Amino acid sequence: MDSAKTPLAPGFISVCLIIIVEICATRLSLSPVIVTGCARTLEILILLGVYHLSANGIAALGMSPGRIRHGIIRGISWSLIFGLIAGLLGIALTFYGLDPLKLIHMTLPDTIYQIVIFYIVGGIIGPAAEEIFFRGLIYGQLRDRLAARHFGLGIAAALTVSTLLFVLAHGGSSGIPLPQLVGGIVFCLSYEKEKSLITPMIIHASGNMAIFTLSLISQ
Repeated sequence: MDSAKTPLAPGFISVCLIIIVEICATRLSLSPVIVTGCARTLEILILLGVYHLSANGIAALGMSPGRIRHGIIRGISWSLIFGLIAGLLGIALTFYGLDPLKLIHMTLPDTIYQIVIFYIVGGIIGPAAEEIFFRGLIYGQLRDRLAARHFGLGIAAALTVSTLLFVLAHGGSSGIPLPQLVGGIVFCLSYEKEKSLITPMIIHASGNMAIFTLSLISQ
């Protein structure tokens, strides 16, 4: 990743604070989308703030300022390739009589205002918060501590655990959580390859936007 070692103490503090935020969020009687947006925004601020005060700064989360431009460019490239592959797979499934939209369909709000908020929260704020937490923090911590001892197996273990936690965090959908499973793997691989968390952020955001738009068109 960007740094040689991801410090443990900032990660522990961040997780504790995020748990508190999640508990408090469940007690609010506001719109679920608004609550989620506020909670994820606060969690982003917590993660960046805590790590900013740590020895290695936010570079320990894969957020090195020097690699932002590279991360953006590579994120767009990965998104285009990933989208092309997903499109070809969708065509193949259609050819065999299956409806690929059923695998990714989501129920979106009814009004334009609610849809816009949904896009902002689910397409921008959510992906940013989840990438910082699941890839920057969880994957980074596991990778740094396991890779030195188990070499390539450490990366595989970190990818498996972080992806599993990512899938579990999106529980509630019936059947195989294919978008989350494939997404979690792609996000980790892109982060590992490009050494910038900006790359999986862009892939995650563009993927969510695509799913939302396809769901909106098909509903």
